[in-house]
Amino acid sequence: MDQTSLKYSFLCYAYCLMDNHYHLFIKTSLGNISQGMHYLNASYANYFTAKYKINGPLFQGRYKSLLVDEDNYALALSSYIHLNPLRAGITKNIDEYTWSSLLDYLGKRKKELKKLDTQFILTQLHNNLARSRTIYKRYILENLTMDFPVKDIYRGIALGKESFIKRIESKIKSVGEKREIQTTKYFNSYSSEEIIQKVSQAFNLTKGEVLKKQRGNLYRQITLYLVKRYSSLSLKEIGKIFNMDYTAVSQATRRFEDKIRKNNKIRIMVNSVLELLKN
Repeated sequence: MDQTSLKYSFLCYAYCLMDNHYHLFIKTSLGNISQGMHYLNASYANYFTAKYKINGPLFQGRYKSLLVDEDNYALALSSYIHLNPLRAGITKNIDEYTWSSLLDYLGKRKKELKKLDTQFILTQLHNNLARSRTIYKRYILENLTMDFPVKDIYRGIALGKESFIKRIESKIKSVGEKREIQTTKYFNSYSSEEIIQKVSQAFNLTKGEVLKKQRGNLYRQITLYLVKRYSSLSLKEIGKIFNMDYTAVSQATRRFEDKIRKNNKIRIMVNSVLELLKN
């Protein structure tokens, strides 16, 4: 998975291997999910068949994917994924199941995947990492009987709240829905340098002025928000760029999203940068 993530800029939020299938909760803003999944399945199949000297296909059928409203459904979806082995009776103790990312969430894995981001979800629960892990474990056990939120799935392609679904509907109407791969191309991905450069251009500022760690620096807030939303970087990687703790990244972007919703001037400023990024 690490090799695929690095090659295709996948960011993994959660995973779980089962007896005859697996679940992945990944972020990819490059519209390359089909290529990445083909590479992942093919490379693993080649490894497995060579190691165990078997013939024939390893996987049956095509993978299925859903666009997910990560801001509102990440916690519930990761819990659903991690609880699969317990619900299926594969294990009696979820803490001992080594084939999912739950051990990483609970801090019990010595070596994590390079592109596994547990912090995005954990920081939604508590600022303190140890505390957030305790809360997460309690949350998933309390939701053992939780069903997948089917009622919030739109036409088999998207899972999210009404505002998210409306955005997807709008995109579908504008580009059509002839191929499944189109549903992964709604959001572009940009490097942090591209975003910083466009913010500088939009407001006629230097890079130093944009990134200056100063109270009330709106341009830094805009840049942080855009890097978080439109790049494939993890919270930890974003934190290094802005000289912030990863928990602060998550909290700051959440606060800024409220500003965008409530302040039309800020919304216009953000959109002006997005227009430059698209061109």
